[in-house]
Amino acid sequence: MRKVIASLLIISLVIAAPISAKAAEDKNPYGVSAVDPAGPNEVILTVSKGKKKVTFTTKQLFALKSSTVSIYEPFVKKRQSFTVVPLETLFKLVGITGADKVNTKAINDYVYTNTAKRFLDAKALVAIKRGGNPIAYDQGGPIRLIYADNSRWAKLLDAWNWSLISISVG
Repeated sequence: MRKVIASLLIISLVIAAPISAKAAEDKNPYGVSAVDPAGPNEVILTVSKGKKKVTFTTKQLFALKSSTVSIYEPFVKKRQSFTVVPLETLFKLVGITGADKVNTKAINDYVYTNTAKRFLDAKALVAIKRGGNPIAYDQGGPIRLIYADNSRWAKLLDAWNWSLISISVG
């Protein structure tokens, strides 16, 4: 009986032991387990204003004019390189402007809302690749909103929206 109690005590101590610094460092900041990537023809983003709606597949997003930025990614706390499309490009496709109230919605139903003008003033970017590769769902992909280091929203974490699925006026 004492051996059983001793074994249970050891097991409970192991379970209750604090996570090592390395294990805590490796924890996924996006809170998701591994997920298969989106297929090239799967719709991953919808942008809409009223009756005007544009959907994008990974392939279509990759075909848009893009650039590469290096930013400090606050969720993983390190500098990373992203291939980005200015959010302004997507706004123009459906006529989103100025005082329009824009909702950005993630796959987990997180919504960030602000005016189009504020998104544009903050120079919001839609990240479509990280390090030259597609962004996995479990890493906040396949697309996300990010902000350059010199953006007024670089440290406004509420505005960073990962696993973005829609942008709409509402």
